[in-house]
Amino acid sequence: MKLRHGLLLASALFIAACAGPTSRPTTTMEWAEHREQLTLLDHWTASGKLSLRTTDQAESANMVWQQQAGISQLSLRGPMGLNATTISSDGRQMEIDNGEEQRSFDVSTPGAVRRNTGWDLPIQALPYWLKGLPAPAIEVQAMELDPAGDTLHKLQQGDWQVLYQEYQDFHGYTLPTRLRIERGDTAVKIILRDWQAEKS
Repeated sequence: MKLRHGLLLASALFIAACAGPTSRPTTTMEWAEHREQLTLLDHWTASGKLSLRTTDQAESANMVWQQQAGISQLSLRGPMGLNATTISSDGRQMEIDNGEEQRSFDVSTPGAVRRNTGWDLPIQALPYWLKGLPAPAIEVQAMELDPAGDTLHKLQQGDWQVLYQEYQDFHGYTLPTRLRIERGDTAVKIILRDWQAEKS
């Protein structure tokens, strides 16, 4: 049950939702410069909190996401003494450790994550989405920039939507601090209180 809980929270980070069509062109000099700067940022740590709500339940957990080039590690700690859960992935393998049980499986084949966890997780997209970038390997269906034209406001990629609500400057980078990821009846809110960012 605890592993299932950890998987549910982990899934929240990777699930996003369909939305209606977006508007406004997204090609500006400011956006191109911002995108290039963040593309070079591949070693970083973001910490904060996530909340998941579906028609059946509501969950929350403190989170720390560490990215080292292509290696992602997500640490989750929930309220009321929930065991810490760590999810690691290189885009092909996913390992889940909740302190009592460890699991590892191949996520490179279509449907693998869903078969093993019960959730459809675009795990290769989250390192980009959390920074405020579209993932390069997934078709972008629509994008909308903020009024200044330098950061994302809405992103629809694949059949997932990400809404960026707030940004702050950290170490010379403008990075998301509040975003919402939705799909169907699943809504995930992520608040990132701190970013540690450095170029590789």
